[in-house]
Amino acid sequence: MFRLSANQTAGLAINSPIRFDMVAAGNLTLATYSIQLPENRTFRLTSGLSFSFSSNNGSVQTCWYDVTAGQYVGVTSQHIPPTNTTPWSQQPVAHAVIGTADGARSVQLRISAASSPNGVFAAWSFAEVIEIV
Repeated sequence: MFRLSANQTAGLAINSPIRFDMVAAGNLTLATYSIQLPENRTFRLTSGLSFSFSSNNGSVQTCWYDVTAGQYVGVTSQHIPPTNTTPWSQQPVAHAVIGTADGARSVQLRISAASSPNGVFAAWSFAEVIEIV
């Protein structure tokens, strides 16, 4: 499991990584906000984030990004404040499955769309990477 050591209040633009900087559990490593996935395995990646917004109608989408391949992968999350007047539903979990049979990979959770994000709360935000068979 990966966490933020403090609230993230900078780097909230599109294509910016969520700045996980702590390994809270497990034996995977981090390098510059990237989770390092060893070769010849398959991993399930999930995240849960809590955002603050500077506008009642703000929103943020996040998605896993395969830095090695240079592309977004998996299912995008949708974060909206309860004050948002647009008739959207919230889907707060970004999810992906990544295989490393072709070699080790580096992945980040990135902001893929953003409108008025103000911060990511460290206390309620995490990324989880589980090896699956």
